[in-house]
Amino acid sequence: MMEMTSHYFIAIPVESAQFETVQQSILPYYSYRRVYRRDEFHVTIQFLGGLDQDSLEAVKEITRRVANETKSFLLHFQTIDHFGRPDQPRVLTITPDPSEPLRQFAENLRRELHAEIPQLDRKAFVPHVTLAKKWGKGERTLYVAPTFDIVETVNEVILYEVHPNRTPSYEAIEVFPFKRSEEDLWQSRLKFLT
Repeated sequence: MMEMTSHYFIAIPVESAQFETVQQSILPYYSYRRVYRRDEFHVTIQFLGGLDQDSLEAVKEITRRVANETKSFLLHFQTIDHFGRPDQPRVLTITPDPSEPLRQFAENLRRELHAEIPQLDRKAFVPHVTLAKKWGKGERTLYVAPTFDIVETVNEVILYEVHPNRTPSYEAIEVFPFKRSEEDLWQSRLKFLT
C-alpha cells in the first residue's frame, strides 16, 4: 500500500462570522458539491504540495522570518466573485479589496519560498476566500448580490496540513505572528501591569 504524502499550504485565517452569513445567503442560487465550513475559510498565500521534512523546516524558517518583518494590516472584503464560467462557476469566492500590504507580504514570502524550493507551484497570487467549489447540476440562478463590508485584521499567517478525508480538512501546524507595533507591545504590558 502506497503511503500518502501530506500536502501543505500557507494562508491567512479569516474569522468573521460575516463570511458564513454571506455564503449562506447566496448558496441557494448555485449548485456546489463542496461547501466550505466557517473554520475552513482562509486566504491562501502559497500552496506547497507534498514536502519532505527538510523542505518543511525551511518553509517554517522562511515564513517565521518574513512574518516577523511584516506589520499587521486590515483587509476589506466587499465582492463576491468566481473562477470559471459565469453560469456554472467552478469556485465561488469572496475577494478582498486591493491591498498593498497584502501584495507586498505575499510577494516577499513567495519569492523566498520559490528560491528555496524551486518546484513549488508558481500560479499567480489571486487573493480570495473560497466559499464553495465543484459545480453540481444545472445553472446558476440570477440574484442581487448582498452588500457587505467585512473587515479582517491580519496579524498572523498559518502553515496548514491538508486532510482530505477529515472534517475540517485543514489542520494548523504552526502559527507565525506578524511583527507587533510598539503601541501593541505597550498596551499588552499595561494590561499585564494593571
